[in-house]
Amino acid sequence: MSDTTVVEVQRLVQEGRAAALAGDNLVARSRFRQATELDANSVEAWFGLSSVVPMLAEKREYLQRVLEMDPGNSEARASLQYVEKLQSEGMQLAPSKRREELNIAGDASPLLSSPEPEVVPEVEYCYRHPDRETGLRCVQCNRPICGECAKPASVGQLCPECRRQRRPPNYQVSVNNMIVGGLVGFFVSLIMSIFLLFIAGFLNFFFIFLLIFFGPAIAELIIRVVDRVTGTKRGREMQITVGTAIAMGTLPAALLNPFLFLYLAIAVVTATTRMR
Repeated sequence: MSDTTVVEVQRLVQEGRAAALAGDNLVARSRFRQATELDANSVEAWFGLSSVVPMLAEKREYLQRVLEMDPGNSEARASLQYVEKLQSEGMQLAPSKRREELNIAGDASPLLSSPEPEVVPEVEYCYRHPDRETGLRCVQCNRPICGECAKPASVGQLCPECRRQRRPPNYQVSVNNMIVGGLVGFFVSLIMSIFLLFIAGFLNFFFIFLLIFFGPAIAELIIRVVDRVTGTKRGREMQITVGTAIAMGTLPAALLNPFLFLYLAIAVVTATTRMR
């Protein structure tokens, strides 16, 4: 887990505790749930979530999870025992603090002694994974996203689409960029490999040394040509596209002269390294 995610989880837990103390269980549930989605092993987030959900079955589930991760947590164990006691008495909803105060004072009517329904927040699902419930939202487009789709930003988290939009222009690669870059890389590589195949007959053994010393320079020339037609596009898509184009353009000549497989390897490694 990255340091950014750790900081984000701590922030959400703190906000959840503050909301719970203020009596805003709806916000508290949202914050704690977001924290558990970012870090499924956060004891504080699961314990906090158990304290603000209304259903006793949910409380029991979350407290059991806390004890699985932290068996020595006495507070969670005591809370679990209390929840199980209420369940054994036939209760399904946790009693509110107001109702407990009335019961202690002896002023509670039969109506008040019955469980008070709480407003349950609307369940949201990730827009990329409709089967995944989530409490996270993209800070830019405000669409719900799951923990897998959430990409940490300087503030909050971004969905993959908004993350791509924030990338520098030369890392925003289109299909057209890949097609043009791939075709240019293929034809330039084909021309260079034919040239190398031609001079191989004159250099014989020294041809290997030529490939070792000038192979990276030839690969750099191919990259410069591709950069000119694509606008210096970079990233994994261009690495794969140009690397494959160089391999396909060099392969026919390499089958005629096995020494060119050495150049092929050098050129592909150079291209993928330069186009990160």
